[in-house]
Amino acid sequence: MANARPGAKPSAAMMLDDDRLDKATFSSTSSRRIALGGAALATLLAPLVPRDAIAASGAGDWSSPGLAAEDPLPVKYVKTGDGLVYEQVNQGAGAPAKAGDIAVFHWIIRRANGYFIYGSIDCGIGCGNGDPSEYKLGPDGSLIAGLDELLTGMQPGEKRRALVPPALGYVRKGMEPQPPDFGQKRQVEAHSNEPLVFEVKLIKTRSVA
Repeated sequence: MANARPGAKPSAAMMLDDDRLDKATFSSTSSRRIALGGAALATLLAPLVPRDAIAASGAGDWSSPGLAAEDPLPVKYVKTGDGLVYEQVNQGAGAPAKAGDIAVFHWIIRRANGYFIYGSIDCGIGCGNGDPSEYKLGPDGSLIAGLDELLTGMQPGEKRRALVPPALGYVRKGMEPQPPDFGQKRQVEAHSNEPLVFEVKLIKTRSVA
C-alpha cells in the first residue's frame, strides 16, 4: 500500500471489517484505540526505537491499517533477554502456542518510523487477501527469531505489538514471513538492518501430524 500523505485521513479501504481483525479505529479521542496510527503511536514507540534509526529513515506515516483492539490492556512493555520489546494489546484464551505447534496468525510489518510494508489482512492495495499465515514454531521452523519468540506463549485471539531488533530479524535471505509481492520483499531486505515493527494476532494453533 502506498503511504498516505502526512496528516491525511485514512480512506475507507483502510478500515477493517468486523469479520476480520476487529474494526480498525482511527479516533482522535482514544490513542489506545488506534491501529498503529498517528502521532500518538509514534510517541508510544519513541522510547523503544533508536533515535538514529528514526532519523535515518525519515518522518514516516502511521495512518495505514493495523490490528486494533476494542478493549486494549493498559500499556506495559516487556523486554526479553534477547532484546525483543513487545506490548500485549489484548488478551486471548486457550492453550498458549509452543515450540512444535503450527501457528496460524495475521501479521503486519512496518519500518520503525511507521512506514507500512505489508499486512496479511484484507485492507486494500499492498495487503494480503485476508488469509492468515501458517508457520511452525521452534528452532526447526523458518520464522525470524523475533517473531518466533513473540508468538510462542500467545493464546488464540491475543494480539501483540513488537519492536524487533535487526539481530532477531531477517539475518538471512529467505527467512519468513515474507510479503508476496517482489517490491515488498525488496523493502524487507533493504531495511533488514533496521528495527522493524510487527503486529500479530494469533488465530489458532494446531499440532503437526
